[in-house]
Amino acid sequence: MSQNGSSVAQPVWPADADGDYSEDSVFSLDFAAIWAAIYRSRFWIAGIVVGMLLIGVVITILSTPIFRATSTVQIDQEAAKVLGTEDANASAAIQDSDRFLKTQMDVIRSRSLAQTVAEDLKLFNNPEFLESMAVDPDSMASSSLSPEQAQRELVLYTLKENLTVSLPVDSRIASISFDSADADLAARVANSFAQNYIRNNLQRKFDTSSYAREFLKQQLDEAAIRLADSEREALDYARRTRIIDASNAAGMDSDGSTAPKSLVTATLVKLNQDYAEAVARRIEAQQKWETADGRNVMTLPEVLNNLAIQNLLQQKAMVQAEYEQELQRRKEDFPTVKQARARLDELDRQIATIASGIQQTLRGAYQTALAQEQALDAQIAQLKSDTLNEQNQSVQLGILKRNTSNARKLYDLLNTRYNELNAEAGVQANNVSIVDRADRPLEPIKPSIVFNMALALLAGLLFAALFVIGREQLFNVIRTPDDVGRKLGLPSLGAIPKMQEGFAIEQEVLDPKSLMSETFSSLRSSLMLVSSHGLPRSLMFTSAKQGEGKSSCCFATAIALSRIGKKVLVIDLDLRRPNQHNKFGVKNGAGMSDLLTRNKTAAEVVQTSKYDGVFFIPSGGTPPNPAELLAGASARSVIEELEKGYDVLLIDSPPTLGLADAVEIGAMAEGCIFVMEAAKNQASHARNSLQRLAQGGANIIGVLLTKFDIKEAGYGYDYAYQYSYE
Repeated sequence: MSQNGSSVAQPVWPADADGDYSEDSVFSLDFAAIWAAIYRSRFWIAGIVVGMLLIGVVITILSTPIFRATSTVQIDQEAAKVLGTEDANASAAIQDSDRFLKTQMDVIRSRSLAQTVAEDLKLFNNPEFLESMAVDPDSMASSSLSPEQAQRELVLYTLKENLTVSLPVDSRIASISFDSADADLAARVANSFAQNYIRNNLQRKFDTSSYAREFLKQQLDEAAIRLADSEREALDYARRTRIIDASNAAGMDSDGSTAPKSLVTATLVKLNQDYAEAVARRIEAQQKWETADGRNVMTLPEVLNNLAIQNLLQQKAMVQAEYEQELQRRKEDFPTVKQARARLDELDRQIATIASGIQQTLRGAYQTALAQEQALDAQIAQLKSDTLNEQNQSVQLGILKRNTSNARKLYDLLNTRYNELNAEAGVQANNVSIVDRADRPLEPIKPSIVFNMALALLAGLLFAALFVIGREQLFNVIRTPDDVGRKLGLPSLGAIPKMQEGFAIEQEVLDPKSLMSETFSSLRSSLMLVSSHGLPRSLMFTSAKQGEGKSSCCFATAIALSRIGKKVLVIDLDLRRPNQHNKFGVKNGAGMSDLLTRNKTAAEVVQTSKYDGVFFIPSGGTPPNPAELLAGASARSVIEELEKGYDVLLIDSPPTLGLADAVEIGAMAEGCIFVMEAAKNQASHARNSLQRLAQGGANIIGVLLTKFDIKEAGYGYDYAYQYSYE
């Protein structure tokens, strides 16, 4: 209700009124709440855990002892040799050891080995075996199987189900274990599995060797026939084509191998080499001649390097020096000068003659090299034609000879391996050996009292956890102030502690130093901040059902407000079951029913209490129609008139469930305080009551929790202190 333009702060209402928890509660983990739930169900948890432990003890006592016998075998990796060439793949076999060992484990678990063990121990026609294994002989009866087949299948199934094969990661020692209620039977079966596994391994090796010998013998005979045919075909073809093999006289090929060559091919190869050398000589001579042709012969290296030319040039230098000396002393027509000049001319003539001869020699060398090249080229052209004709025949001959060589190599390889297998026949190296034989076990592995108790304890804790979760979800009650905000989406105005026997709120609130008084002082402080003008003009106290302490809270709030000088009027509008007059210690005389029907005035019904600043109007007589009386227009005008004479009007209202009175009163009051007893109201019922009030127009300020027992809620004693003073 709004008066004089003032407004009251609206509480936050959850968007989903049907949900049990707000978003924060879904995604947050409240360990205190979890521990509180466990504490509240501690006796149930203890009973469930003890019950599961007792069940574990009973199962342990009634269970049939199961013995486990274990034999161990060493498995070494061995590659089967058929052609003798597998050693090259030894590294690959080592890398494949894990797969090999897993294969051996599957062999031990195989149906064929189980069948061998059953035949070895004569278990197929032995009803005592199934009896010792606690197996029903008729459990595998089927219309599609005969009785003998059904019994065989049951024996094999029992052997495989009770067989355990294990191999450590870093070891080659495999453990073969068998479980049975008969300790002797367990040892016999475990040893039989180990022994028959070794026998089957040897038998497989022998069968493989025998098959290899037969296979190699057949292949060897076929290889001998192919070799003879290949040699005969190559020889006949060489005779027909008259190809002569000159490979013995031929040198090494470029790849280092000696290939068969005919005479024509060998001659062509030799001439081709000579031709290449002739071409090189011709090119060299041609280059020298082209260099010498058209140049000054005295600049040619061949001329300058000639010893005769060098001697003549030295003589010329000496004569030239004498000639120069003579010219310095005499004239050119002097006889000695003429003699020196003549000698120089003679030396020049001799040098020119020798240089010209050297030049002609270079030309002759070039022509000779050219003639040799042309001659070899003509011969090679003739041989090329013969070689091309011969190559077609040589290709076929080469194919025949390669076939012969391959056939001979295959025959030699098969013959060598066949001889080795014959030598090794009957001597089989076993790669599996027994390390320890299974002895009769002395202690059963099942039932294990420690394991069963641990399992029972775990099951008990699991069922207890499920029980706690189900109990908390089924009885989703409001226990703490935190539950108010989390489950109802409303602010908590406080938590009133649960009083001991013989004490009442009315007594405790009168002591200003008591915890109860402090609690209502905290509530008073909260109410002073509710609206824009401070304390609301009128406050309504209601609850979901009777007996939750709303009347006591209304009285205690009035006492708390009076201590700060507020003029408080308490009116009892619970016209059906009034109780507020008992709190004030007065008789229920004329009151609100008379005021609402206009039989009395406000001054006539207001009573002065023994508490300073607190006034009281009892409910008065019980009217025949309280809901209609409160819904009338006079009720609202009465409340408005009463609000004018006091600082605050506190209304003690009836409960909400099943009655319309509280809804009508909530529409008239400026604020509504919803009183709720802790651990007694389910969240869904509280939400229904709050929804009714909100739909009727009530302004719900918050929830006041009463009879809050910290210990029953499962929280520590510091919870209330922190909540009260924070």
